Amino acid sequence: MRADPETRTPEFLALNPRGQVPLLVEPDGTKINESLAILHYLELCYPTPSLLPTQENRQEYANAIAWIQEAETFACAYEPIEHFFLKKSSEMNNEEKAEIKKAIFAVNFDLSLWEERASKHTFIAGELFTLADCSFYPTIAYLMHRGLLLDGFPNLIEYELRVRERYSVRSARPEGWLYDRTSKPNLFQLAKIL
Repeated sequence: MRADPETRTPEFLALNPRGQVPLLVEPDGTKINESLAILHYLELCYPTPSLLPTQENRQEYANAIAWIQEAETFACAYEPIEHFFLKKSSEMNNEEKAEIKKAIFAVNFDLSLWEERASKHTFIAGELFTLADCSFYPTIAYLMHRGLLLDGFPNLIEYELRVRERYSVRSARPEGWLYDRTSKPNLFQLAKIL
């Protein structure tokens, strides 16, 4: 008999009935799920140091708060490629294959946008690490874990290497993500073959 994953145990489901991570549980029992909501909550409840540019620099501030959400849109563009965990390409119907091809196009379009942004600053929305990085970096790291190569996106390569070395990023990285890319299928390679 296979044990339930940690997120499917009765104890976890009592905290988050969706059985999903991330989930933040405060010492006082306050619970909040969903990545973007957690980022906003932390910024509002623990504002020092702030992870948003000052409002005096209106464009950097506007970029940071907009790009927090755009990183989620980028992650959603990728989702159809996850079909490769459910089926082999030979088992997919034409509609599923078309959806994956659209996803590859959308990911490449988004990579071009993020490449341009990464060319302008040290971090994605400016010279300081912000909530935009907290939202965008996990997305790009996850896609790389799934097989995305950043060939042709030199600014994103430099950005990824720079952010990867931050203590907070090293501490939060799931074990095996950075170096062990052979244990999981390369979904981007499978999508290109499709």
